[in-house]
Formats: sequence, C-alpha cells, structure tokens
Amino acid sequence: MVEGIISSEIYQILEKSLNAASLQQQMTSNNIANVNTPGFKRSEVVFQSKLDQLLNGADKSYLPLTVTNKNHISITPGMTLDSVNPEIITDNATSSRNDGNNVDIDSEMAKMAENTAYYSSLAQLTSMKLTMLHEVIKG
Repeated sequence: MVEGIISSEIYQILEKSLNAASLQQQMTSNNIANVNTPGFKRSEVVFQSKLDQLLNGADKSYLPLTVTNKNHISITPGMTLDSVNPEIITDNATSSRNDGNNVDIDSEMAKMAENTAYYSSLAQLTSMKLTMLHEVIKG
C-alpha cells in the first residue's frame, strides 16, 4: 500500500523535478568550469516547460482536466508523466567571444543560484509530503 502512495503522481513529479534540477546544476557547473575553454558551447536542461505543458496543456483556453484512470483520454495526446524527461540542449548558434566560447559567467552564476533555490524548495516540499505521510501512518 505504501508503494502505491509513494508512486502517486505528485511523488513522481517531485522525483523527476529533483532529478532535472540536479542535472541542470551539473550542466551549469560544467559551463562555468569551461568559461575559458576556446570553442566550448554552453548546455542547459529543458524540463520545466515540458512538465508545464503536460500539467496545464498547451492551450490555456480550457479548464485543466484530470486523468484519474489510465484508460482516460489525455488532454495532451501522446504525453504522459513517464514521457516527460529532462533533455540536454547545447547552444551552438551563439558565440559571444572571438574564441567561439558562448559562456557568460554572470548569467551562469545567476542560473546556478536560481537552480539552487529551486532544488532546495523541491527538497523541502518532498520532505514535507513525506512527513505528512509518516504522521498519517503513525496515526
């Protein structure tokens, strides 16, 4: 029974979001580490927009629907929580310096701070959800 509760949609979303934020931190750290590497192209993780599209739908002109059974028709055909995964994108189009490197250290440091706060919030929310579950089980 506990496996069924922990495998619910909210815990899956939290897990995927934590994993994506961790991957983003790795990409940002790699970008910062290669700030002086000639020809290096920065990378970032695309996840939040995919999750937002799944949860809220691409067209915001309707009320969001909840799929409560695996046999229900999804509002975003072909998109399921299992199909939403972080994707690493490399920015090959831009180059801000003569050596071909496109890493802006100030931008990367700001992204790292933002991602750290985001990860911390997700971890705190996960902890709160698990504490509530523990209190319910304990009675």
